[in-house]
Amino acid sequence: MPNISYESFGWWSNYHMTVTMPPAAAIREADVAAGDLPVGVVEMGHVHLADVMERTPAERLGLIAGALQGHLRHIAQRIDKPDFVPGVPHAPGQRFAAGMVGTGWSFAPLIGTPMAQLMCAGLSHVGLLPDAHRAPDCPVPGERLVIAGGGTRLRELVNWAEPRGLSIPTSGSFLGPTLAGGAGTASHGSRLGFGGAQDMIVGLHLVTAPDMHWWLERSGAPVLSDEGVKALAAGGTVPQVRRDTALFDAALVHLGAMGIVAGVAVATVPLERFRRFRKVAPLTEPMLADMAAGRFDALAGALGAARPVFYELTIDPHAPFGPAALHTLYVEDVTDAPGEDHPAPVAGDAVVQLATKMFANLGRPLPELALVETGDPFAPLLKALMDDHASAFDYYRASPGFSEAGTLGPAQTWGELHGQDALTGGVPGALYNASFAVPRAQLPVAIAAIGKAVEQAGWALPGAFIFTVRFVSNAGGTLAFTRFAESAVIEIDGLSPFICNKAALHPGKDGSLPPPDAVQGLRALGQVLPRGAHAMRAALETAGVAYSMHWGKLGDLNAAKVRADYGDPADPATPLARWRKARETLLDDWGQAVFRNPAVETYGVVP
Repeated sequence: MPNISYESFGWWSNYHMTVTMPPAAAIREADVAAGDLPVGVVEMGHVHLADVMERTPAERLGLIAGALQGHLRHIAQRIDKPDFVPGVPHAPGQRFAAGMVGTGWSFAPLIGTPMAQLMCAGLSHVGLLPDAHRAPDCPVPGERLVIAGGGTRLRELVNWAEPRGLSIPTSGSFLGPTLAGGAGTASHGSRLGFGGAQDMIVGLHLVTAPDMHWWLERSGAPVLSDEGVKALAAGGTVPQVRRDTALFDAALVHLGAMGIVAGVAVATVPLERFRRFRKVAPLTEPMLADMAAGRFDALAGALGAARPVFYELTIDPHAPFGPAALHTLYVEDVTDAPGEDHPAPVAGDAVVQLATKMFANLGRPLPELALVETGDPFAPLLKALMDDHASAFDYYRASPGFSEAGTLGPAQTWGELHGQDALTGGVPGALYNASFAVPRAQLPVAIAAIGKAVEQAGWALPGAFIFTVRFVSNAGGTLAFTRFAESAVIEIDGLSPFICNKAALHPGKDGSLPPPDAVQGLRALGQVLPRGAHAMRAALETAGVAYSMHWGKLGDLNAAKVRADYGDPADPATPLARWRKARETLLDDWGQAVFRNPAVETYGVVP
C-alpha cells in the first residue's frame, strides 16, 4: 500500500536556492562566511507508491488518498504535541503548514515551510481511465483520457504517452515541472492559440483533511462515472464530488493552498511531430505588429518558415531593435526532408555558462573579474565569463542552430524537441527569473518601454541577462497570471544573487579566496537582475501597460499588486474573492490553517 516515510533532520532548498529551510534569517554568519549551506531541522515526508500499480488508476488515487490523509493526521498530532518529532521544536497551537513540494522549481516561497515538507515526487503514476470508470457523456474520448498522479512530471507523462501514440497538447521550453506544480501556478505551456499546461487538466483530486478528499470537474464536462467515483473510495473514505466550473477553475491554479493534489485527469491528444526552426533576424515594427494582432502565420512567412504552433522571441535587452533578434518556431512541417539536428539551446544556457566559468576562474587570480573605474565597469568581467562574448545574448546567439539563413530541424515529438528537463543545465541556484504577462496587443509598447529603461540605466544593467517572449491564449484558472484573453509573457533571465555571492565566498583549487576586487565585482553582478526586474516593472507602469507577475518567480510581487490585478477580496465578484470562496468550500478551518505558504501570505491571497 502507499506509505510515507519521515526524515526528522533534513536540510531543504528549492532548486534555485531562493528558498531554504531553515529560512535565510536563521542561517548562521559562520556558515555564510564559509560559503556553506546550513544543516536544517526540517521534517521531510517522502511518498512511496507500493503495490498499487496493478490497480485501476481511480483505485490508485483512492489508496493514495488514504496515505495522504494519514500524513495530515500526522501533522495534526505534530501540532498538538511539541515533541512529536524528537529534536524539532514546536509550540502547541503554533501554525504548522503542510508544505507540499514537487520538483522544487518555484523561485518564490510557494514551497518551503519552516517545520515540514511533503516531498510529492513519489506521487507519480500514469494510466488510461477504464471505460467503466469514465462518464458516458465525457467529452474526452476514452482512448485519450489519462489519470496521473500530481507528482508526475511532464517528462514522465510524455514518456508514457508517446509510445502509445498520444501526447500533451502544449509545451514550453522544458518538461521538468510536475502536473500539480505547473498547473498550480499556471506557469507552463505556450502553444499558439492555447492556454497553459493547466488547460489540459479536466479533473482534480484533492486531499484536504484527515477524513476528506474531493473530486472536481467542470459543469457539463463529466469525467468519472458512478463506478469511477466508487473506486476513489478504495482508501476508506468516500470522496466529495463537485461538478462546478467556478470551483474547478479556482482550484486549478491552487498556489499550494487548496490541499494536496493527489492526481489529475488529463485530456491527451494524438501524437504530433513538429520541426524546430531557428533564425537570427532583426526585430522590426511590422513583426511586432503581427505579434500584437496574432498574425503568426504572416510572421513565420516573413522569416521563411512554415505555419508555427509555437513561437519564441529572444531579444538583446540593450538593442531590442538592433541587428539581431533570435526567433524559435515549432512548425507544422511533417515532410520527409532531413533536418539539421542540433542540440536545443535555451536562454538559461547562457546563465549556466556565466555560472560555470565564474567558479572555474576562481582557482587563479583574475584581475579581469574586478570592476574598473571608467567606461562600462562590467565589460571585462562579462568577457572573462562568456568566452569573449560581450553579453549573455551574444553567447546565446552563438549557440548551434541559430543562423541568418534559418535552420530547420528534423520532425520531432514534444518529448524529442525538449532534450533537457532543467533550464540551468543542472547548476542549481544559477538562475534569476522574473516573468510578466502583458496584453498581446500592448507588446509593441511594452518592448519599447523596457528597451528604453535598459538604455537609460546604462552600465548599471550590463549584458548579463536576456529578454524572452512567449504567447498564451485564454488560459484557464481563476488566478492565472496570464489573465488577459491574449497574453504575451516577457521573461528576464540572468544570474542569481545567490550564485554570485557564493562565488565571491568560494575558495579556488589552491584554497585561496577571490581577491577583494573580484569579490566586489561578483557581488555587484549579483544585484543586476533584481535591479533589472524593478526597472522593467517601472517601465511598464510608466508606459501604461497592464501587466501581471508570475506567482512562482521573482520581482517582489506584493499584496498591493495582487489586489490591483485580481480585485478586492471584499467584493464577491472579483477573481480573488471567488478564489477565496472556493478555498473556504474545499477546506475547513483546520485545512485553511495548514494549507498555506509564505508566498500566499505575502501576496495577500489568503487572509
